[in-house]
Amino acid sequence: MPDFKKENYKWDENLTEDELDHFLSKYHGHPLQSAKWGNSKKLSTGIKDHRWAALKNGLPVFIARFEERSIFKFFKVAWCPKGPLVIDKVNESTLHEEFLQRLKKKGFIICATNPWEKIELVSQSRSVFYTVWVDLTLQKEKLWENLHKKCRSDIKRAKKLGVVIEKSESLDDLRSFYKICESISKSKGFNLGSSLQLMMNLISNLHQEHVESSLFVARYEGNLCGGAFIMRCGKSIHYLWGGVNREFSHLCIGEALQWEIIEWGLSKNCTKYDLEGISAKQNGGVDKFKKKFGGSVIAYPAVQIYPLKIGRKIILFMMKIYLILQPKISRYKKIFIR
Repeated sequence: MPDFKKENYKWDENLTEDELDHFLSKYHGHPLQSAKWGNSKKLSTGIKDHRWAALKNGLPVFIARFEERSIFKFFKVAWCPKGPLVIDKVNESTLHEEFLQRLKKKGFIICATNPWEKIELVSQSRSVFYTVWVDLTLQKEKLWENLHKKCRSDIKRAKKLGVVIEKSESLDDLRSFYKICESISKSKGFNLGSSLQLMMNLISNLHQEHVESSLFVARYEGNLCGGAFIMRCGKSIHYLWGGVNREFSHLCIGEALQWEIIEWGLSKNCTKYDLEGISAKQNGGVDKFKKKFGGSVIAYPAVQIYPLKIGRKIILFMMKIYLILQPKISRYKKIFIR
């Protein structure tokens, strides 16, 4: 274990909203770790969160926003979506252990994390997720060149047919967009992982320096026919939800939306666009769509579970029993969904 003296740093277990989002913006964190996300989630679901950081000489070396979940209503679980963020990599193991010990003292029995960080070497034994990152440090001409040939043609075609892409702050547009997303999730049988209230909370207070949410919509002949909901944290942007009304799918709306977001990211001097997830096989329809945009496939850690008070086998047994008693939950990941 690295030699790391505790007296050289201190823990702040009550970061302000501005402090947390400023740190995440500066040190390349994920928006799901932000106070903006946590506040929006609390308003829509009542889920309580905590904002901690280890500081050295007044600067953060470890940052974690975690949500207080529960199993059987009284076993406390700390869920850290897309976190924690570790700035001091040399002392990462020590900081992580201290974090877990502090959670244990607070009465938590499990900590679940999935850090938003690139894994350089993926071993067969390691559980990982995959996503696509588009490098926005490239010139616009190079980004256009990197698009798949058909993708470039589809974007041109959408424009020629009269599809208009614009950023919207209208709640009516947001409601229409949510209905599209909800319809797609029901027809394809997947969990949307959001509610209209959550989106409305996120889109409020639009103009924030460190973390912001934006809705891009596509219109055709006066109809809102699709959209994409993104968040920006510092210099990275993240694609959270998107959908196209099937009646207008022939208009190449999805491709046009994504290119507009890329152009917007460039105007904001962003350096990275995370398309937020593809499957392990990387050959599904959504996977192929996201890989059209010339980004790199990136691996990052899957959900990591740390038992804090009792053994791992007992924890897993408890979770299995919990799922059996909760028929609406088909996978353990839904306990921790976003």
